[in-house]
Amino acid sequence: MNRSHDHSTSRRLRTTTKRRVSVSEGSPAPVSRVAWGDAAKGLLIVLVVFWHVVLKTYLQVDWRIGIPIPGVWGLASDMIWPFLMPLFLFLSGYFAADALQRPWAAVLRPRVLRFLYLYLLWTLIHMAAMWAFPDFPTLVPRSVSEFVEALTISPPNTWYLYALALYFLVAKGLDRVPRWLLIAVAGAASVAVAAGLVDVVSNRGSLLYNLVFFLVGAYLAPRIRSFTARPRRLVAAVLIAGYLMAYALMRVTGTELMPGVWPAVSVLGVAMGLAVAPLLPGVRLLGPVLTWLGARTLPIYLIHMPLLVLVDAALVGPLSDSGNAVQLVAAVLLPVVLTGGLVAACVLLARLTDRDGAAWLWDLPHRRSVAVSTGASALRGRGPWRTPVAVLVLGALGAGLAAAAAVPARPAEIPDAAGARAGEVSIGATGDILLYDVGHGIPDDRGRTYFDDVRSWFTQDLVTGNLEQAITDDTGYDKCGGSDSCLAFRSEPDAAGHLRGFDILNQANNHSHDYGREGFDETRDLLRDVGIDAVGERNEIVTTRIGGVTVAMVGFAPYGGFNRVTDLRHVRQVVRAAAAQADIVIVHAHMGAEGPDADAVTPGTEVMFGENRGDPIAFAHVAVDAGADLVIGHGPHVLRGAELYRGRLIAYSLGNFGGGGVFGAEEETRYGAYLSVTLRADGTLVDGGLRSVRFDFAGGAPQPDPTGRAAELMNERGRRDFPTTAAIVDGDGSLILPSSRGG
Repeated sequence: MNRSHDHSTSRRLRTTTKRRVSVSEGSPAPVSRVAWGDAAKGLLIVLVVFWHVVLKTYLQVDWRIGIPIPGVWGLASDMIWPFLMPLFLFLSGYFAADALQRPWAAVLRPRVLRFLYLYLLWTLIHMAAMWAFPDFPTLVPRSVSEFVEALTISPPNTWYLYALALYFLVAKGLDRVPRWLLIAVAGAASVAVAAGLVDVVSNRGSLLYNLVFFLVGAYLAPRIRSFTARPRRLVAAVLIAGYLMAYALMRVTGTELMPGVWPAVSVLGVAMGLAVAPLLPGVRLLGPVLTWLGARTLPIYLIHMPLLVLVDAALVGPLSDSGNAVQLVAAVLLPVVLTGGLVAACVLLARLTDRDGAAWLWDLPHRRSVAVSTGASALRGRGPWRTPVAVLVLGALGAGLAAAAAVPARPAEIPDAAGARAGEVSIGATGDILLYDVGHGIPDDRGRTYFDDVRSWFTQDLVTGNLEQAITDDTGYDKCGGSDSCLAFRSEPDAAGHLRGFDILNQANNHSHDYGREGFDETRDLLRDVGIDAVGERNEIVTTRIGGVTVAMVGFAPYGGFNRVTDLRHVRQVVRAAAAQADIVIVHAHMGAEGPDADAVTPGTEVMFGENRGDPIAFAHVAVDAGADLVIGHGPHVLRGAELYRGRLIAYSLGNFGGGGVFGAEEETRYGAYLSVTLRADGTLVDGGLRSVRFDFAGGAPQPDPTGRAAELMNERGRRDFPTTAAIVDGDGSLILPSSRGG
């Protein structure tokens, strides 16, 4: 195909289009290709930043306001994703059309080599910025091996530059291919994606999918006359309505993963964007701003993610722990304020680098330009100081935030205990324990013989459970304020000795503060006086060494002051810190709805008494992913199923280990389980078992249940809720490992 002929034809088409628009009575002034293209790029880069803000930071906050504002912002970010990057690539191709008509040398260095250079440079910069903040959800590699893998298999957040370099090579190589053949190949590729032959979700599938949009933008878009054709507003309105309807239909019917649905919605979204784009420059106030930003998309794209990491570290934790009033204001305003602030900061930093002559951040280093810039700075008597100062300030800020968010380090001295078998640790665990409550007066002996019938089971290296009460004198603190529907549990101080046999008890629950902070602290002191440790305070990791194997324990609950089960970002942080300190990590989790009908574990948040009690499956899986080797669940006061996830055992609820005069009002809540497992030093499961208990509401003391009803209930509910991953208990109470059942 004759290149000069194409160029002249394209120019005549643009001129004819402008002439037709200008002579139409009442039509707006013609919009140039650069003007609407820059405005569209400006809008898209703002949407990219917004999408990252919402997905990676805003939705990571532990919102506890009870109003679905975060869900609305999440839906907004979800709606823009299908058309965001395809349209970005389309516009990139559209702007690349002129460059592709030049010789190879004019494309190779300023396009291909430049983008590959920036991809390498900014991937390294992103790695450096995010190295100290591993909780930030990102695809940026965090090690040399991951970086090498990213270059060849899984491009990280800077993949756009990587893709552009490849697309320029492909487009330039196809320069002499007839356009009809390109259309046919693009159509075939689209059909392959739509039919599911190519995985759009994977990086390689996305690269192929977006290549089609780039090629269409590069070769076909400059020849389309209708970008500025009327009636633009009507077409834009129809396409916007069509896209919204298609997206809503996709989400309501759950067909987004079906072959062809997502690509079709993406194409419709791109068409919508192309119809809206020529209207953008004419929007009062907003149009000029978007056009101005469109010429600065590269620095915004590259800088905003490292800046977001710092903002994320500064905001997510404090907002998660803040009160309802602060959370309500932040839930409404944060996405808009943070998006605008990041874009402004990126533009400011880009200006600083330009004034310092640091053009190598945005372009291939050029010896002459660097020398001229350096010489000009020297003539002014000052070197390029702005960029180094900004980097030092940001680095200091990052170091301070990382230090502030750090979980306390492992103590210098760790208590030692003998282990039954070298290189292994056996663990015994129970669910909710209410030894004795002075308000109910059950049992009569105030718990002295409470565990006598089951204490012989406490033979493991480490025995633990959830102590759902205070052991203290009356502190004068009135949690209930005279309410008859409120329960506050307390045992007298001498009851601590009746818990002998336990090594560590969890206090992260909704009754450990029934008698205030004073009662909480006195409970700990009394337990330690009888040789029992306690765990459950925020960021608290209790560590012990058993036969040379270090074991760490962490407690979680849905309430402020504790490590919250709802704050998955913090869950990862604390569990990962525990895993760094110990060989084996045990997690206590007071979570989920409660009552005789709360025996099912299903994905999603569980609510009780208006409280967000967490998503047990999401919590447990996040904990295991972060390094937990055993998750002990309690709180529902009824037995739930157990599963093996990534080889780690998750018991979602071990029920009640006794009634204490309160628990067990319903038959379903009178069953509990004593779980025993043995773990190797690497956390892998050696063996395990389950003993069943039952208690009478009148007496409340746990009794061995020879019928094994608790094991039966956990088996039934585990098979129901986790068909492929359930932890199964044999008739004799032994845990059946996956390898022994062919799984």
